[in-house]
Amino acid sequence: MHERLTTDCGKVAGSRGLVDVERAGALWRDAVRGMVAVFSLHDLILIGYLVATTICLLFAPPSEVQAQCVHRNLAGIAGMVSLCVFARRATFVAPLLRSIVYRLSLVGAFLLNYLSLRTILPTVRSDNLDAELLQLDLLIFRVEPALWMERFNTRPVVEWFSFFYFSYFFICFLSMLLAVWVARPGRGTSEYAVGTSLVYCIGQLVYMAVPAYGPIKAMEHLYQGPLDGGFFWGAVSSVVQAGGAMKDVFPSLHTAGPLWFALYAFLRARTDRRLFWPAVVAAFFSFNIIISTMLLRWHYAVDVVAGVALATGVAWLTPRLVRWEEGVRARMDLPQPWSFNK
Repeated sequence: MHERLTTDCGKVAGSRGLVDVERAGALWRDAVRGMVAVFSLHDLILIGYLVATTICLLFAPPSEVQAQCVHRNLAGIAGMVSLCVFARRATFVAPLLRSIVYRLSLVGAFLLNYLSLRTILPTVRSDNLDAELLQLDLLIFRVEPALWMERFNTRPVVEWFSFFYFSYFFICFLSMLLAVWVARPGRGTSEYAVGTSLVYCIGQLVYMAVPAYGPIKAMEHLYQGPLDGGFFWGAVSSVVQAGGAMKDVFPSLHTAGPLWFALYAFLRARTDRRLFWPAVVAAFFSFNIIISTMLLRWHYAVDVVAGVALATGVAWLTPRLVRWEEGVRARMDLPQPWSFNK
């Protein structure tokens, strides 16, 4: 009976069938391990974002601009893959140099992804949903906050909130400097990288699904006059006109970004009490920036609500994702994402 069963199994599996299955399983495990060794979770989020935007562009009407955007995205994907291979596999290069190149390149990737929206958004969607967002505001709040706040259109008020709106760029830079360059690499760095990648990649993808110009353009005929601003309002206007994506209002990343940075600081303050007061300051700036997005007529209230939801959702999810990634790497006996010594 045993001999017959063995013979039958051999006929079904073949002389090398079971060995081939085991070998295929080993090859698959080696492939997964090799991928985890090269790409961290935040790397995959950034690459996934570029893949998703490329797919959106491929479904857009063909044009010279569309082709340029696709080629730029493909170059970005190739660049990200090459960067990760260099940083984690070019062990013949000094770890410090690989670490510096990797950090600088990540900052460049975030910046280029945002700046490219100016051409990507109108290419993917030529329409706008300003009317729908305005109706949502009226349905939920019974008033359009950007229009209601016109009663505060005085030079001191406009300048106060313009200063905080403009401070967004410094907050982004300062948070990156502290979390990625100054702080000791570890779980906190991973949480910052994963959370920031999620906030901006998700937000920018939603821009493509919900294109809109915002109250400053869609409702310009309803305002009694322009904003009564000075130096800081002029600086804000100049920066937006020069590099803004123009159709990037839902969700409000001016809301989601600073709020995420504040929540991240409070999260880290649980284990490092020195970060408590920096977190309080970040929260104060975040609150003023949120108000400024509506008072300066850039955003509808639903944009702000979506930004708050995005930031809080990412703040809840990020620590869990980072712990999961750490566990996967530990089980595979691989270094953590910000270790370049191997």
